[in-house]
Amino acid sequence: MNFIIDNGNTFLKIGLFEQGQFVLSASYLHSESDKLLSDIHPYSIEAGILSSVAELPLNIENYFNNLPFKVILDAETALPIQNNYHSPNTLGGDRLANAVGAWEQFKGKSVLVVDAGTCLKFDFIDHQGNYLGGGISPGLSMRYKALHHFTDQLPLLIPIEHANLIGQDTVSSIHSGVINGMTGEILSLIHEYQTNFPSLRCILTGGDARYFLNKLKTFIFASPTLTLQGLDTILRYNQ
Repeated sequence: MNFIIDNGNTFLKIGLFEQGQFVLSASYLHSESDKLLSDIHPYSIEAGILSSVAELPLNIENYFNNLPFKVILDAETALPIQNNYHSPNTLGGDRLANAVGAWEQFKGKSVLVVDAGTCLKFDFIDHQGNYLGGGISPGLSMRYKALHHFTDQLPLLIPIEHANLIGQDTVSSIHSGVINGMTGEILSLIHEYQTNFPSLRCILTGGDARYFLNKLKTFIFASPTLTLQGLDTILRYNQ
């Protein structure tokens, strides 16, 4: 069984896969690492892959280092796609994993991944399996926080799933600008990619994907576990 770790600044997202099929997926705070190890204890794990932007809890690091086969994702890791990014050492592991996961789902097609997380990320893979790059802009929470932080009067709001087009007070105007503005950005960029690549497939993933899925479902496939699937594909490729 394969143990997949996507280690962020706050959360440890993990997956267990058996021959490419999900067995378990979960998310833990770094302080919950003991619970993580307890939850995976019943499983016989033979290999693991780590994508990390933060320091691992020591007990997880020790567990990972003792696995019979392990991969730490970096610019030198062998991939089932061609990475044509001009600065591979600065490319986030989540973006790379998303690209691999997208290619695995739609092999032979051009694919655009829209990852609505801390940042809004666009990642493009052509029909030959070449990862070409994409775009990064502020994510949903970042937009709300920026309006509050850089002004004296605007409140800090929590995202909502539906915002009226016309905001009739300050709160509804912020929701309209952030939610509808980000939706418009995603739709506009999808249109630009589709104009250049008519057979394009689009995948939506990320922690904030639920705020946009209903507005984009005509254009896009939802894949909430795309990053973990991509990491498992990379691990199996290296095995």
